[in-house]
Amino acid sequence: MKDISIKSFDQPSALKIADQKDAKLKKACIDFEALFTYEMLKSMRKSIEKCDLFHGGQAEEIYESMLDQELSQNMAGKGSNSISETLYNQLKNINLTEQAKNAIPGTIDRVRETSTRPVWPLDGKISSSFGFRKDPFTGKRKFHAGMDLAAKEGSDIKAVMSGRVQMVDEQKGYGKVLVLDHGEGYATLYAHNSDITVKSGDWVQKGAIIAKVGSTGRSTGPHLHFEVRKDGQRLDPEKFFKL
Repeated sequence: MKDISIKSFDQPSALKIADQKDAKLKKACIDFEALFTYEMLKSMRKSIEKCDLFHGGQAEEIYESMLDQELSQNMAGKGSNSISETLYNQLKNINLTEQAKNAIPGTIDRVRETSTRPVWPLDGKISSSFGFRKDPFTGKRKFHAGMDLAAKEGSDIKAVMSGRVQMVDEQKGYGKVLVLDHGEGYATLYAHNSDITVKSGDWVQKGAIIAKVGSTGRSTGPHLHFEVRKDGQRLDPEKFFKL
């Protein structure tokens, strides 16, 4: 049976992007506080008597401006009740509210689903487990990379978790086969189908019908050959369902 290389989608980290945006917002608030403090100090100096350090004139103005800028930068962002901290909290709350309003329908459901246990692909008896076994065609000892579930021809096959259809194909060994990419390196394979009801690129919800049980390819009778892989490494499907 030809081996299939299952690759996970290269998805950007939402957490990393969120942290970058958060850092930019904090810096903008601190810069605003520094500018506000600088302007306030400049206004205060206009109301007090000039010193004799530089005897007035441009030199004194330059010195005071440099001093005020340095002081403003050092004061900005200090303390939990600072101007920048208060502004940051207000803007962050507004941003979160807008994100919730503009959220793609179903996004929260998708996150919730991926955090729950997978469902079994069909109600069927395990006819062959993961690991070494006697090959039904050659009689020789051979490694079985998945789990076989015997079921009636045409029985519904469900997606064990939500994911993207990475591949739909028909091959000599697997017969009519499809692969789902669930993200974070996880992928599942469904083989020997009589029919596949999804196409490459489709997003499918956990529990959705994706194929029908068949006996296409190298098969001794109607059943589902099911595989689980993590970063390309084969996993025991029975242990996968117990995670």
